[in-house]
Amino acid sequence: MVAVTLEQPTGSVFVDYLGQHRNRLLEQDALLRSGEQESVHQMRVAARRMRSALAAYRPVLAGDTPAALTDELRWLGGVLAPARDAQVLQARLDGILRQEPAALVRGPVSQRIDTELGAWARDGRAAAQVALGGERYARLLSDLGVLVDSPPFDESAARPARTLLPKLLRSDLARVHRRHRVWERTDDPALKEHHLHQVRKAAKRLRYAAESAAPVLGEPAARLAGLAEALQELLGEHQDTVVTRSVLLDIAAHAQEAGEDTFTFGRLHALEEARADAIVAAYPAVLAGLPDGGLRKWLRG
Repeated sequence: MVAVTLEQPTGSVFVDYLGQHRNRLLEQDALLRSGEQESVHQMRVAARRMRSALAAYRPVLAGDTPAALTDELRWLGGVLAPARDAQVLQARLDGILRQEPAALVRGPVSQRIDTELGAWARDGRAAAQVALGGERYARLLSDLGVLVDSPPFDESAARPARTLLPKLLRSDLARVHRRHRVWERTDDPALKEHHLHQVRKAAKRLRYAAESAAPVLGEPAARLAGLAEALQELLGEHQDTVVTRSVLLDIAAHAQEAGEDTFTFGRLHALEEARADAIVAAYPAVLAGLPDGGLRKWLRG
């Protein structure tokens, strides 16, 4: 990693961060091809971090290349998602089932979950392997290399990072609070879940931007990243309950078609609903940990 100083141009901070995670993507790609399945998750994380960097540093980038690369990184995340999501869901449901009294587990519940999600994971891995061997992915890697080597900066990229990064972080922080206010004003339950997910995505973007700024802005930026991560993780758990409940409904329908008892699937759904309610109750206190205005002063400690 390039050593960062207070006077380092903002553009070079961006290039350092993007290059770091492009290299991470390549490392995990090699591990995945050698059979390391956990690398699917690490590749997705690298792709998300690069997308967040392209968004956060968009004010110092010129032309259409950043937007095009953002779209391609989103595509890559979508390609890798099914295999990883199936793994996470299977582990989550297995963990919940292990805590259930035997009398409340009716029918071949574990087998049904393993069958459904195992097929989902296998199909996802196969699709990912095809995509990672294709021209689109190869072009994405090439384009990322070009961006790191010859970034399309505008004149503001030459400004010292210590003067421009707080402005970029203010914008990302304001996005979190804006999306929270939309969530607050929403009554429809389905829309409310959607808007809470949007808050989570904004918190994740803020976290990654603050992490990239920490070498320049120091401990306050690192602390901001930690607070954003706490919010992201809490709301990520909520989104997991949303996905899990949807999948449980699908699995229960298939079990019912096969003549199996679906009582336990309904119970698991109710447990996930209760977990979601508990997270929503805890959410305002976690959000309150983030600064609300006055960020430049806050970053000075």
